[in-house]
Amino acid sequence: MRLRFVIGRSGAGKTKQCLEEVTYVLKETPKGKYIYLVPEQASFHAEKSLSSYTESGGVIQAQVLSFQRLAWRVLQETGGGNYPLLDDVGKTLIIRRLLEKNKKNLKVFNLNIDSPGFLEQLVRGLSEMKIYQIDPVKLEKVVYGEPEKEEAVEVNEVKVTEDELEILKDKEEMTGSLREKMEDFLLIYKEFEEYIEDQYLDTEDNLQLLIDNLHKSDYLEDAQIWVDGFNGFTPLEFEVIKQLISKCKQVNISICLDKELLNKKVAETNLFYQTWETYQRLKGIAEEVQCPLGEDVILKDPQGGRFREREDLAFLEESFSLPTARYAKKTESIQVKAAANRQEEVEEAAREIISFCREKGFRFMDIAVLLRDFSNYEGLIENIFRNYRIPFFLDTKKPLSNHPLLDLIQGSLEVVQNGWNYEPIFRCLKTDLIPVSRQEVDLLENYCLAHGIRGNRWVDERPWQYKRNISQDGENILTVREEKQLKCINISRKKAVQALLHFKENMKASCNGKEYSKALFDFLDELSIADKLERWTKQAEEEGRLEEARIHEQVWKKVLELLDKVVELLGEEEMTTHEITQVVNSGLESMELGLIPPGLDQVLIGSVERSRNPDLKAVIILGVNEGVFPARVSDEGFFNDEERAVLGDRNIELAPPSVKRLFAEQFFVYKALTSASKFLTLSFAVADGEGKSLSPSSIL
Repeated sequence: MRLRFVIGRSGAGKTKQCLEEVTYVLKETPKGKYIYLVPEQASFHAEKSLSSYTESGGVIQAQVLSFQRLAWRVLQETGGGNYPLLDDVGKTLIIRRLLEKNKKNLKVFNLNIDSPGFLEQLVRGLSEMKIYQIDPVKLEKVVYGEPEKEEAVEVNEVKVTEDELEILKDKEEMTGSLREKMEDFLLIYKEFEEYIEDQYLDTEDNLQLLIDNLHKSDYLEDAQIWVDGFNGFTPLEFEVIKQLISKCKQVNISICLDKELLNKKVAETNLFYQTWETYQRLKGIAEEVQCPLGEDVILKDPQGGRFREREDLAFLEESFSLPTARYAKKTESIQVKAAANRQEEVEEAAREIISFCREKGFRFMDIAVLLRDFSNYEGLIENIFRNYRIPFFLDTKKPLSNHPLLDLIQGSLEVVQNGWNYEPIFRCLKTDLIPVSRQEVDLLENYCLAHGIRGNRWVDERPWQYKRNISQDGENILTVREEKQLKCINISRKKAVQALLHFKENMKASCNGKEYSKALFDFLDELSIADKLERWTKQAEEEGRLEEARIHEQVWKKVLELLDKVVELLGEEEMTTHEITQVVNSGLESMELGLIPPGLDQVLIGSVERSRNPDLKAVIILGVNEGVFPARVSDEGFFNDEERAVLGDRNIELAPPSVKRLFAEQFFVYKALTSASKFLTLSFAVADGEGKSLSPSSIL
């Protein structure tokens, strides 16, 4: 066993070094075992890159894996992974049910169960506990055990001021509120673990099982591993690496780090502190398992790597370590652009992309648009890039909350629970999944609004005959056109009611998770939803909207998986229609799609923090505004900074507080500004769409 590091700054060629080493050993020893371990979101690009480095254009003995995929591969061999894997949607269903079940016993959570985002934060809080290896037993000792006491002192020896007494009082109050929160959290955590025990496998438990079983794996015996593309590791991932170091022939880990800092003490404010800390911890692990360290591969400065043809980009990378340095020449590769608003900013980016392709000979795949915050730009990019006929791929998990199928399910469940109200009925009808045309829906909606129709008037057997024209003698007079419209309205009403009434009756007759799921599936089957989504998929493909086609294709599978999970997890649980509605809605809201690029030549639209692509010639960074890039780090998450500090004092180590995440923002800025080999454009908007002034980022 041996551990070796590949060290270099951004652009020095760490990924290239790893890929060349893999292809070299493949050629020299084709029967060996080789693994290229990368972040999950980078696995698709890594497979393409590895294939392009080989002479044959493909590999068999070398595998590109993420930590989760490595766990699956090892557990297939050693056992222990036989239980169904529980993803965030499954956890959401179970936790929502546990919250409803224990509502009377909860002190804090019962007030927040229906608050937007609470359930998502709670699921993340449970995942964080597992990632940092805090089980319910350890947490229970902290919540209910006696806190560690300070060394006793005589009262008459110490004078406590009024200010100190006030501070102590504040601490007691804070600890008291945190205690109630932690008691609720512990209750849900324990019940969740009991619920899935010997039945399901949490995604975080997957890595723990890998740690427990890795030593039994023949697949990893004498294997060589290259770990690339990570800025840091979670405690579970550090444990996996510890086991890999002990098991494998050699583990090579690339780290983005300045070679001058290898043997120095680095301050938290340093640009490379996060990666330096990772380097030091990995060396400590190697020493712990008595693993010899190989000679580090120290790569040359990026001037000889990614930026060898661009002096100004090389200077920009170097300036992060020399903030007072100034570039004396005129920059040819770096541009800073201001736009009147965000729409103009995106349109200018689209024109620049077209210019790169026409005048510089770039392909779309050589270009990326990076953002720190997608919320203000995603819709603009989709619409404007399509108008400019620029193929693109949004490298982000797509929430499905706005898909017509989810609107149909949520609207129909609201009809079941709350009756025939205007909003949920027309939410269903406007999905185009109920056999009522959009023209008929508009006519029906206008009629209902004009006459205030709601409630059981939708389902009684009397036809609607409300009229607006009143003659002088008090009689209603309808023209031939209005009579024809009224007949059409009643036909549309009948079709809408028929689609929803049978579903409502079946739901009211159900009493457990299995019966509710069957009623919902029968409802979707009667409407031929699968066939309609298939038609939408083919139409989107024919019109070149490949990403939209993949969404239509996968959303039906996701809904079926959700119904299967309800049956598996809550099949025999007795529930009211209100409870099943809350459970299903929680599952739908947590649905996300992770897509792979549907085309080969597309502009990457990615996140500064998430996206990984080392082969970019041109990068355009949008939204370089104050508070956006770098991001204004907020005290977010299920536990705030004060609570993390209190738990940390009791040996409960969780994710870094906002101060550390603020320091990490520097590194994200550095990685983004050094990701292009030819051209870099920084763009900001002077005002938002509503005319509010915006300030450019301080980095400009």
